[in-house]
Amino acid sequence: MSSNSSSLTSTGAKAPAPRVWLRVALLVIAGFETLLGVSEFSGAFDLHDAPLSLGQFVINAKLAVHPFFATAALVLAAAGRLRAAIIVLAAYILAAWPAGVETIPKFGLEWDFSPVGLSIFAEQAIFPPLAIAAIVLAYRHRHLGLATVFVGLPPANLLLGIIVFTIAVMIYGF
Repeated sequence: MSSNSSSLTSTGAKAPAPRVWLRVALLVIAGFETLLGVSEFSGAFDLHDAPLSLGQFVINAKLAVHPFFATAALVLAAAGRLRAAIIVLAAYILAAWPAGVETIPKFGLEWDFSPVGLSIFAEQAIFPPLAIAAIVLAYRHRHLGLATVFVGLPPANLLLGIIVFTIAVMIYGF
């Protein structure tokens, strides 16, 4: 029985372009999130004998689930399941959102044009809709690069804050 090699290749369709850069970007984002999640995980169980309020419960829940979402995204990105990795990262953004908005009833809107105020505004008002958009784009298998940018903005925002703080401490001291 002979096998015809021409029957094994598609005649009219082009092979999809390699998405190496997308995979690398998702691996970096998910790796950074995993590093953060693992380092914050113990904080979910450190209560200091304080009464547990709803706000503290929400923050502890965010800290407890972070490494699991991040590790799942890292494994999915490493396995080449880029759409699933995007959806998991976006789902974590949505799951972490209540921990960011629980301060609004207590302190009011803390949005202003300072770097901290803009960062808080992005976390509370910009990133959740972008996460929903990333889920929709990944589910429909459209514009995966844009969806990757959407899920990469929250860690980039955090990293930018760390860099700005470090530079300010280096210039002005602590």
